[in-house]
Amino acid sequence: MISSCKKEETPDNPYDSVNYNNGGNEDSIPDPSSITGLHKNIFFPKCANPGCHDGTFEPDFRTVQSSFSTLIYMGVNKKTLDSVNFFNYRVIPNNESTSFLIERLTTTTSDYMPSNGVRLGTEDMGNIRKWIQDGCPDVDGILPQKPNLPPNIVGFIATDSLYTRLDTVRQNGVGYLPFYAPANKSMYLVLVALDTADGTTATDPINFTEHKIKWSLDPNNFVGAQTINAFWNTPIPFPYWQAIVNTSQWSVGTTVYFRVYMNDGFQALPSELPKNQSPDFYKTYFAFIVQ
Repeated sequence: MISSCKKEETPDNPYDSVNYNNGGNEDSIPDPSSITGLHKNIFFPKCANPGCHDGTFEPDFRTVQSSFSTLIYMGVNKKTLDSVNFFNYRVIPNNESTSFLIERLTTTTSDYMPSNGVRLGTEDMGNIRKWIQDGCPDVDGILPQKPNLPPNIVGFIATDSLYTRLDTVRQNGVGYLPFYAPANKSMYLVLVALDTADGTTATDPINFTEHKIKWSLDPNNFVGAQTINAFWNTPIPFPYWQAIVNTSQWSVGTTVYFRVYMNDGFQALPSELPKNQSPDFYKTYFAFIVQ
């Protein structure tokens, strides 16, 4: 009877020691140059500060998974404060020199991270660099695949037949308001678009399958808008898509809005700039007044 009344001890629950912030076990010591080790030792304790990379804005360093997904091949389109370099992505596997993360951690400008003024030590920086040099494996050791990104429409240049810039003279001298286009003249729109993946050209722009412009007198309505195709032209100072627009179809004083569409042949929908959800200053920047 006494034996049968003995209290059984509750067995240990192996999941009690799991820390869901770092994706591993509290008793384990992850490789410091793995994404789990980087998160445990650097990203979470030194970067996921309140109001910073705690989900307030990206990169999101709250978990291992969010750290990985908001770093690898994530576009930034950033120029350094000293205008020395331009970066397209936060982290590019095997390429630390074009990874914006390394720039932010090592820059000598005021743009450095962490923003609390405490620089990462040599050991921490070495572990981040090694992870990138090793191809940025995920928590399972799997290397990320290079994405086939849609074309990036950088902007446009408007010129007359002599290649004199028109888009630099804008309404009221404001840089984002419509520029002035001469009436009853041919105007050239040079469309600047690239298709990059890991710092190299994924699809040469000359092989884009869609390259067109739509016109509208309403900045928010391009349904059924007039469409013209751009053509590839190399004689101009740089080889990009170009469209010739005859302004005689509009009366003097008309404001014309346009949008650019590009597809590399691998996307379901073309890249569009500006879009309906774009800020108003984008829509007025992609516009001209006939005068």
